[in-house]
Amino acid sequence: MANEIKIFCDESCHLLHDKADVMVLGALTCDSENIIRVIKHLKWLKKDYLPELKWSRFNRLQLSLYKELFDFFYEEQCLNFKATVVEHKNKLDHALYNDDNHMDFYYKMYYYTLRDFLYGDENYKIYLDYMSHNSGTKAKKLSQVLINYKHFDPSRINVTIIQSYESILMQLCDFLIGAVGYSNRNDLETKSEYKSNFIEYMENKINRSLKNSTFPGEKKFNIFKFTPRGVR
Repeated sequence: MANEIKIFCDESCHLLHDKADVMVLGALTCDSENIIRVIKHLKWLKKDYLPELKWSRFNRLQLSLYKELFDFFYEEQCLNFKATVVEHKNKLDHALYNDDNHMDFYYKMYYYTLRDFLYGDENYKIYLDYMSHNSGTKAKKLSQVLINYKHFDPSRINVTIIQSYESILMQLCDFLIGAVGYSNRNDLETKSEYKSNFIEYMENKINRSLKNSTFPGEKKFNIFKFTPRGVR
């Protein structure tokens, strides 16, 4: 029986007119053999804190917790992360490149986010965060996109919707893409001292800036930056 890879996905600033100048999609992976152990340890680390980990709720009292969580992620070989950062979101020309459809572009970016994790003979269980009543349609569409691009047997990919409060790995993905997005945003008038402190801690750990793309083969903490055509 093939091993199953579980992939937890989330996005930030993905709506076209939300005034953010970037869009970030992220995926956090863990194989089925290690996932119970990983979840137990993450829950143990956060046992004295709020029930859900979210970048938007991050405060200075949680700084030490998130440093511990990032240390665990970075040192745990079975955990890998990728973020796709779309720069200059307000300059996307959907009429020319995406049939005037922002959602088509959204699925293309999800494909770029997930493609490097889909390899070999594994089965893939992909979890998306519940966002609206259209979440079921979103899961079906993403499944079709991945099957069409990767030429998978449909039985090898299962895309499902969950609530973020149900999964600490989904919450960790949310936090990591929040950090990447925050680091790459140019539209913020002021930046938080403790969030900047945490980002500096992450960058020292991975030995590079969160503003830079990584080599395509980077597995642990991969960042793919997409810039619209005609924008410098």
